[in-house]
Amino acid sequence: MNELKSGLQIYEEEKKKQEEELKKVKEKIEGKTVMLFGEPMIGKSLFALTLSKLFDKSFLLLIDRNYPQSFFSVNPKLEIQQIENPKQLDFIVKKIPSSNNQLVIIDSITSLSTFFLQEAYFSPRAVNAFNNFTDKIIRHLASLTPHTTNLIIAHEKIKDFETGEVAPRVNKIVLRNIDIVLRMFIEDGKRMIKVWQERKLPTKVEWYFGSE
Repeated sequence: MNELKSGLQIYEEEKKKQEEELKKVKEKIEGKTVMLFGEPMIGKSLFALTLSKLFDKSFLLLIDRNYPQSFFSVNPKLEIQQIENPKQLDFIVKKIPSSNNQLVIIDSITSLSTFFLQEAYFSPRAVNAFNNFTDKIIRHLASLTPHTTNLIIAHEKIKDFETGEVAPRVNKIVLRNIDIVLRMFIEDGKRMIKVWQERKLPTKVEWYFGSE
């Protein structure tokens, strides 16, 4: 009986610790436009749904078609809109009002790339079309801050094959309106989330001109 009680205590302590960590994330990203990236199946979607419970109102714009049915029970109050194509996403995002303590989740923005690349997979024009559309969506979401918090989920890509450095599967133009980029990864068997990039406006700009 004592062993059972000890086990329950450990479970409650771990649960409380996770709740505290989740609150720290909310405090860090609240009122900002955030991108969360990581490798497939690492838990980005489940994290986002769990985080949504800390907000008064949450929207999930669901592009990904690999959601297990159990995910939808994580937050029964979550408003879910299935996204079938880029045009629909553009229409819905423009209708979202700015509201305090509100979270908007897009899962995942990089899943939309198939609509642009399916006919010309290696076409630079198709890649640019995807990035331009993504930039447009993020710019509108950014206009809802600081009242609304936006969480855009993306897959990761290898940025440098020699070093193994990874990055979100979008270009720098897309990242210009992202306040914080978070990366989820596994370290020592634990899922970790760390700030990969944070946008900070320069307080002073200096110019240097060189000559040959």
